[in-house]
Amino acid sequence: MQKRVLVTTALAIALVGCQSTSEQSQTETTSTSSAYSSLATAALTGALSAWGQQGAANTDLAGQIQTATNVTSDQAIGGVGSLLALAQNSLGSSQNQELGSLIPGYDVLESTGLSKMITDSGAVESAFSALGMDPALVSSFAPLIINALQAQGASSALTSALSGIWR
Repeated sequence: MQKRVLVTTALAIALVGCQSTSEQSQTETTSTSSAYSSLATAALTGALSAWGQQGAANTDLAGQIQTATNVTSDQAIGGVGSLLALAQNSLGSSQNQELGSLIPGYDVLESTGLSKMITDSGAVESAFSALGMDPALVSSFAPLIINALQAQGASSALTSALSGIWR
């Protein structure tokens, strides 16, 4: 059932995105942007919920980030999920496999649709905003995630690649 909700939400986002590219008056554009933001937030929340149920919510990483950045648990999970979704789109297959072995639920991000939404740093910043966080917190989250991965034995190639992706 949850997959159907995510698929429906993803389709709605696609339709709203297509609609926003047609010529419209300023009022209609503002309304569409607001609707898109609401749908994106709903899709992000649904994807994060599914990801969290796979074990991401119970990781020490989310708790460390929550404490270090003074955000809520949902915001910590959402921020980590957004950054990992960007990584999933940017890393090669061997680095994705290594990251998947270090982060519980990493492979679930793709099936939730979050990886399709988070394709560049602007989308990560939008996700942070949708979660009620300042996008500048990306620069606080990234080193915490990288340090946690290093502590788990992540290769220097992986941590270097992530540093480049998340700068």
